[in-house]
Amino acid sequence: MPSLTPLIFILLATVAFTQAPPRPIIGIVSLPAGYDQFPSDSWSYFPASYVKYLESGGAQVVPIQYDLPEDKILFLLERLNGVLFTGGDSPILYPNNTLTRVGQTLSLVVNYVVQQNTNGNYYPIWGTCLGFQAIGILLQKDGSILTPDCNGCQKVNKNNEFNIYYQSRLFKNIDRDLKTAMTTANISLFAHTSMFHADTFQKAYPIKEILTPVTFSYDNSGVKYVSSFESPTLPIYGTQFHQEKHTFEWKSGYYINHNASAVRLQQHLSNFFVNETRSNNNTFPEYQEYLIDNYNVTVIINSAFSSIYAFPIKYPINQTVPVVEHKDHVVKTNEIKEAFRAFRAF
Repeated sequence: MPSLTPLIFILLATVAFTQAPPRPIIGIVSLPAGYDQFPSDSWSYFPASYVKYLESGGAQVVPIQYDLPEDKILFLLERLNGVLFTGGDSPILYPNNTLTRVGQTLSLVVNYVVQQNTNGNYYPIWGTCLGFQAIGILLQKDGSILTPDCNGCQKVNKNNEFNIYYQSRLFKNIDRDLKTAMTTANISLFAHTSMFHADTFQKAYPIKEILTPVTFSYDNSGVKYVSSFESPTLPIYGTQFHQEKHTFEWKSGYYINHNASAVRLQQHLSNFFVNETRSNNNTFPEYQEYLIDNYNVTVIINSAFSSIYAFPIKYPINQTVPVVEHKDHVVKTNEIKEAFRAFRAF
């Protein structure tokens, strides 16, 4: 009787090569570039540090270019396991409270994420700095929730103060000594000019029912503002501070704290968010052709970042979705409440 060993080997090899695509795969939304060699009208970008931030937690990354038409963005969102909004300085609203082109894309993503969670598909989203503010504004449906002129909040390592009335998922399992360092050792870099005033944020409707402050910080005038938040019932998270810089950015002029505690906090946050995206069951059969690995990283001498990824704008901005009223492109309050009920167990 012939040996079955070769047949078993062939079967095992077949299974190995036909397994499902790896997870998690997280999308990062690009912003207008604004460099001499990458002008904003023809290029978008994001810092490479955000890619490293997610990869350090075990994720792969796919860029979501903000200029893409809605159907192409939805194609990616349907396959990804989560989304990250980066920091930056691109406005998401015009003065008349209508969405810019970037704002439209971020709003589409936030709307999609909440709807997916409402429908039972666990779909995490993270925002850093501008991305953090964008999530809050889009869920509030009003840019006035943001207070301008944060005094002394640019390029500074600061402490965080924990919300003693709320036990977060974000920091539930943080090491005790690292939690202490967050409040005493200035291990988080802040680089922003506006803020979510703590009192305003916690009293404004509907955002007070959607997001809960996890930590606070203070500007140089003693104004208390929200430095991180999460939804009590949905996988929505964000930080005003740039923890990714503490491990992956080394440009002079920022005075970034690179000590062990700052790096450990970066790793804690990366691990937490990537682990959240592991609970999403989307698959991406064509993932290899969309990965960030297909793009070259670029070093720009006069940039605030050690390196960036730049993407040519394929769809002229004046030929994409027209600017619409802010209220028509965001999640309705009753949809949020439905999502809360759907995920009350989380």
